Amino acid sequence: MRRTIVERLAERPQAVGELASALPISRPAVSQHLKVLKDAGLVLDRAVGTRRIYQLNPDGMGALRAQLDRFWSRALATYQQVVEEHSGEVMTHTQADPVQLQIVVNAPVERAFALFTERFDAIKPREHNLLTVPIAETVFEPRVGGHIYDRGEDGSVCRWARVLAYEPPNRLVFSWDINGHWQIETDPAKTSEVEVRFIAETADRTRVELEHRNIERHGDGWEAVRAGVGEQGGWPHYLQRYVALVDQDG
Repeated sequence: MRRTIVERLAERPQAVGELASALPISRPAVSQHLKVLKDAGLVLDRAVGTRRIYQLNPDGMGALRAQLDRFWSRALATYQQVVEEHSGEVMTHTQADPVQLQIVVNAPVERAFALFTERFDAIKPREHNLLTVPIAETVFEPRVGGHIYDRGEDGSVCRWARVLAYEPPNRLVFSWDINGHWQIETDPAKTSEVEVRFIAETADRTRVELEHRNIERHGDGWEAVRAGVGEQGGWPHYLQRYVALVDQDG
């Protein structure tokens, strides 16, 4: 996520709110990342009216680049040596660890499933927005072949997931069609998938397991995808909002 913030600041100086509007994390989370980058000497800030504008620190970035150049020079030399010594061996691609989370909600399994799908608009934070206008609603189409999409206040639509499995009240699977630059990915082969399972523990309690897997399919930048969905502002935040929704409904 910090890499993505640095890439955004490389385009132009920005305020926290502008950064947060383009990322799937909250403003406080963006502020925390900026503090780490500032403490590392990579980011500067200045007051403009009531806002603080953040920009890259040329001196800090130059020092970082020099350090990375030294690192990669050594790494490439080692890589060349390994290739020469083991030229007959097949190199395998990295496989990303899935993001796995689970919670327990105080609701029967049928109600837990229905609230997740029918009230997804209340679960997904409005600030997680790839549109150029504020989100009016988030829609979860309850069928295989349907989409999860955001509708903007001006009527524009951002379809960011496809429903791959819909098995009430126990299981659903949808794609994650957002790449490491937080843009829509149009190639299904370069998308990951999210499975949500609903398991009745008692008549009135349900365990909900979420797994976001195959993240390496996103190719270059998959690490940013995993960091974004796995950090506190990602799926943990969604599940916290879901628990609050179930408690409120009950």
